[in-house]
Amino acid sequence: MFRNYLKIAWRNLGRQKVFAAVNITGMTVAFCAALLLGIAAYHEWTYDNFHKDSDRLFQIYTEERLPGGKSLPSSSEAVPLAPVLQKECAAVQQVARYVGEVENVQYGERSMDLMVRFVDPSFLSMFNFPVLKGDVNALHRADQVLLTEKAAHNLFNNGNAIGKIVQIKMNNQLKPFTVGGIMADVPGSSSFDFEILTSFGNVIQMLDEPDSWSNESYRTLIQLQKNASAAAFEKQSRAVMHKYYTGRISDMVRDGATPDKGGEVLSLHTIPLRDIHFNEVSKIGSAISRFYPWMLVIMAFMIVSIAAINFINLSMGRSFTRAGEIGLRKALGALRGQLIFQFWSEAFIICSIALLMSLTLAGLLLPGFNAMFKYHFTLNILKDVRVITGIISIFLFVTLMAGGYPAWLISGFNIVEVLKGKLRLGKSSFMRNTLIIVQFIVAVLLISCTVVLWQQLQYLRSRPLGYNQHQVISLPVNGNVNAAQALGSLRSRLDGNPHVLAVSASGMNLGKGLDGSEANWHIGFDYKGHGVKMAMQEVSYDYAKTLDLQLVSGRDFTKGYVDSQVVIINEKMALQLGEKDPIGKELQWDEKPPVKIVGVVKDFNFKSLHQDIEPLTMKLVPSLQVSYIFIKVQPADLPGSMAIIEKVWKEINPRGTFQGSFLDDNTNRMYKAESRLAGIIISSAVLAIIISCMGLFAIAVLVIAQRNKEIGVRKILGASAASIVTLISVDFLKLVAVAILIATPVAWYLMNTWLQEFAYRIHIQWWTFVLSGMAAVIIAFFTISFQSIRAALMNPVKSLKTE
Repeated sequence: MFRNYLKIAWRNLGRQKVFAAVNITGMTVAFCAALLLGIAAYHEWTYDNFHKDSDRLFQIYTEERLPGGKSLPSSSEAVPLAPVLQKECAAVQQVARYVGEVENVQYGERSMDLMVRFVDPSFLSMFNFPVLKGDVNALHRADQVLLTEKAAHNLFNNGNAIGKIVQIKMNNQLKPFTVGGIMADVPGSSSFDFEILTSFGNVIQMLDEPDSWSNESYRTLIQLQKNASAAAFEKQSRAVMHKYYTGRISDMVRDGATPDKGGEVLSLHTIPLRDIHFNEVSKIGSAISRFYPWMLVIMAFMIVSIAAINFINLSMGRSFTRAGEIGLRKALGALRGQLIFQFWSEAFIICSIALLMSLTLAGLLLPGFNAMFKYHFTLNILKDVRVITGIISIFLFVTLMAGGYPAWLISGFNIVEVLKGKLRLGKSSFMRNTLIIVQFIVAVLLISCTVVLWQQLQYLRSRPLGYNQHQVISLPVNGNVNAAQALGSLRSRLDGNPHVLAVSASGMNLGKGLDGSEANWHIGFDYKGHGVKMAMQEVSYDYAKTLDLQLVSGRDFTKGYVDSQVVIINEKMALQLGEKDPIGKELQWDEKPPVKIVGVVKDFNFKSLHQDIEPLTMKLVPSLQVSYIFIKVQPADLPGSMAIIEKVWKEINPRGTFQGSFLDDNTNRMYKAESRLAGIIISSAVLAIIISCMGLFAIAVLVIAQRNKEIGVRKILGASAASIVTLISVDFLKLVAVAILIATPVAWYLMNTWLQEFAYRIHIQWWTFVLSGMAAVIIAFFTISFQSIRAALMNPVKSLKTE
């Protein structure tokens, strides 16, 4: 019996090829888009879930209360904090510190830049990063390292790496290490990224004051006891903060810090391991907004919903052409349940074909999807039982929704009215119109969000940052090269080159370079009886000249002066000091000799535009310690200038990697998440509009077919083609207008909320929504007009005769 239902359903679809094609195409595209977006969301939600004791693993951060009720969270902790927590907090079972960056690694003639992380030995017992070969206790020795399989393959060409000596550039010097073991590669869904692990003891050896509580530069991770809670740990940590930060807490109270609900002005808090990926405070890996995966799911739901709405509308529309079949079946004794099953089986066939085609299409589009949104997915993810279960559940739900309602509606026709030819679908017309409105609400919403996103991204990319982004090349100092010698050699070789205007260097990059770096250094101290917190940048001579920073007062660093103990500050720093004329004033921190302010520069955005400009102090750094060289070039031939810099750098540093990039590219890389979001919304908007228009076109065909007699009568009575086109189009455009009125306030609310994440943002203009609405109206009109014009130009005698 079931086989007969499917056979009849297949024959019916064969007789309705146009509508079957519209439904199959729409559902295929929708399923494919939903599958890709769903895989992306699943990937984001499963970050760090492969660790065995993930519910007991946390990262800690410090919350510093400020005057006025605000707070300043920071995940940078002092070196001695970890052992103190291990000793003095009963809730803590294990603690591990985590820090590192890309370093040059060498073996024989091979040299490459790899991600080196310094961790405590407890790191491997807390987290599930298995050692496949070698000594699992290698991290207990400061002279040993663990390599991932991929790093070992690249460095040793599949040779045996255990026991081999590699050299890692640390603190501008090559240091030998023995390969103690090989680890499994880090999963793509891990917040922790590394290619080499070595002991945190190497960091301690490089520090002048390893016991200092003011040097806060390290991430601290804890594993709680089995019966302990994060709240219990935070409560126990209060005693630690009062014991070791007494002076700092006193200064904060003196400066008017507003206590939190527990009466604390300086406290420790926790970030659960599974929340690290969604927490910007963490600074481990690349954090994204928690809404991002939900947004992917919402987009997938919208696209599938639009395709399902098309299916429902077309099924209800086709009921007019199938009235005779329905009446005959009922007259011959068919039960309503049998009719429902018959019509639902047609929906099942269409959805099944669409699902199979969508899997094939997803496989073909996956490389492009990965390239567009910077993912690395494969269809192997479909082997996951949870993913398969989700796909089947969604498929059955969509099939029941898309096929169930039309089947229930059609099967309920009155047999007498059907056989008399008095079929009426008043309620279904209301439902059809409602569903069309929903479709265009989604379309208008996506168009409006796309426009606002594009405007904000353009604003971020074009807003003046206070320094020269377009002519300055940022060049990481990597490879086996002495930084001081490299800087001096580069300056001498480029001196007199007409393409080069200035050369400087710094310990930190601006924006996010090709080496993936994005770091800041903060210092807090007392100045004339009140606390001061500032960002610190160590720079070389000609830094202001190279970046075109505007000097407000005082002077720049000058080689004719002894400038080892002088600094230049920005306007925000001068304001924080409370000095109208800060030139000549002295600052002191970390019990080091005081430094004198010799210059003030105009504020510039040295961080992302998500954040406001901070107080900044710039100090001369010894050339030996520079990490980035900045070269200002002529604007006339930027690609040619880059090629010259690359050639010179490879001569100076033949074993290093050239990773030069213009600062405007570095800036754009800071907004990768926003660019990805814009790409997904734009793609979703295009798909939503295409699928909506397919459905609207098919509905227009059905509606116009039902009004052929009316159109013929109007033409005979003298109606023009234009008036008939207007008559038909207005009915649909009214629905689009209703959709615009509903979607506009929703779009404004959503995008205004999103814009609050930026310290610098656009103001949403009213014309944005006018343009979005006009776009929806124009798209809908052109979709309908082809069929409307065709009906208006039809011979009225022919239409009346067929009626």
